[in-house]
Amino acid sequence: MFACIVASLKNTQNALRSSTADAICLPDGPHFDYTYYITITGIVGSVVNFIGVILYQNFLSGWRFRSALIFTIVIGALAPMVDLIIVMRWNVKIGIPDKVFFLLGNAIFENLVLILQSIPFSSIFAKIAPPGMESAVFAYTVGIANFCSMVSNLVGSGVIKWSGMTTVGEECNFDSLPNLIVIFSILVPTLVGIPATFLIPNVLQTENMIDWETEQWYVSEHDGQQRLLGQDEENADDDRDGRDSRIESHLL
Repeated sequence: MFACIVASLKNTQNALRSSTADAICLPDGPHFDYTYYITITGIVGSVVNFIGVILYQNFLSGWRFRSALIFTIVIGALAPMVDLIIVMRWNVKIGIPDKVFFLLGNAIFENLVLILQSIPFSSIFAKIAPPGMESAVFAYTVGIANFCSMVSNLVGSGVIKWSGMTTVGEECNFDSLPNLIVIFSILVPTLVGIPATFLIPNVLQTENMIDWETEQWYVSEHDGQQRLLGQDEENADDDRDGRDSRIESHLL
């Protein structure tokens, strides 16, 4: 999972710069203003996120983890194609205006892919947490995921510098951007992500990934003694009262 995050080198900011670059920097660019770029992405993305949750719940929640992850990885590899098409100006050649293609592609499709990818990851974070340690383990795994995302950004910046791409000034050079999108946003995440899914138990998303009744390594000796003592006291109270407290919760 963390390998998938690190492997997804970020080229979003560079696609942003190529889409918002002025006519001096990139004469044949889309020339979006920041108000349109940020506002459309934010508003439409919020609506698409809500729709994505509904779609996942209705169509993907019954899949096994491995199948759902492979599907979202493959779909995620198609999302950068939107940036590639705009950068290569293919949408203009077939008669689709930049703003229309950006709305249908970047604002809708890419946001939908992001929410579909995040849901199974979040579910895995929750399911690997031992009982009673959910908040600590979830915070730890999310922190590691954020660290991996930061590493991905740093490595991506290094790759961009190595490629010789210039995104500011009068001598802008976006010639290597299409190659970077294909290699580091499409091929690398797919080649790393799909094999990594086979490290995850192939269980249904409604099933437990770990049998915590058997795996009780997280229970300290002190906690085990306290649990046994509490069970003995509970059984003693049951004997005095002539009832079984274990079924009370089912009777309420």
